[in-house]
Amino acid sequence: MAELDFDTVLATAVHEVKNLMGELSLNLEDYHRRHMGPETEKMLALARVLQNRLVQILILQKAGHQHLTVNADAENPAEFLDEVASEARLMLPAAIAIELQNEAEQVPFWFIDRYLVSQVLMNAIHNAGKFSRSRIVLGCQERDGGLEFSVSDDGPGYPDLPGYRAALAVENAPRGTGLGLLFNERIAQAHGGQVSRSNADGARFTLWLPK
Repeated sequence: MAELDFDTVLATAVHEVKNLMGELSLNLEDYHRRHMGPETEKMLALARVLQNRLVQILILQKAGHQHLTVNADAENPAEFLDEVASEARLMLPAAIAIELQNEAEQVPFWFIDRYLVSQVLMNAIHNAGKFSRSRIVLGCQERDGGLEFSVSDDGPGYPDLPGYRAALAVENAPRGTGLGLLFNERIAQAHGGQVSRSNADGARFTLWLPK
């Protein structure tokens, strides 16, 4: 009997679970259309987040064995932000508003991997949604010869950085595993860019991408 390659077995298992989550999401979408309400909306949002996380695990696993491939294409920043915001509204609680702050109106296009960059921003928005009080701002601007996407919220901020407002902390808020941040860093590096975090009246995540 041939020796099992654990990485291959793990990747295959994750891939199968991802497909099952995709099927579950489709069933929940159909159910939500027939029984709209906050409870079914929350279940559907959670299923989408779980499916995205499984995709990210597969991407990181693949990147651990070979160079991460970026399929960059010309994307209009304004249209891209609108698409991400529309998807995010399906994931966020109804009480949290998402606003757009596009300061790159004069940029007709930028070469990015649309899928990977949207995954990075959705990670940041999902994290912001756990700690925000009422508002998340999705922004875009030109900075230092590159294009910077940002996700800001009005929560307490990152607890490991200066400026954390403990008095605004959400009690019993779930803590992450660090997988999302690791994924974001790897995607930024694959684009030749970088991510950063800061506190300024809440948490602010930025993804900077060069030309």
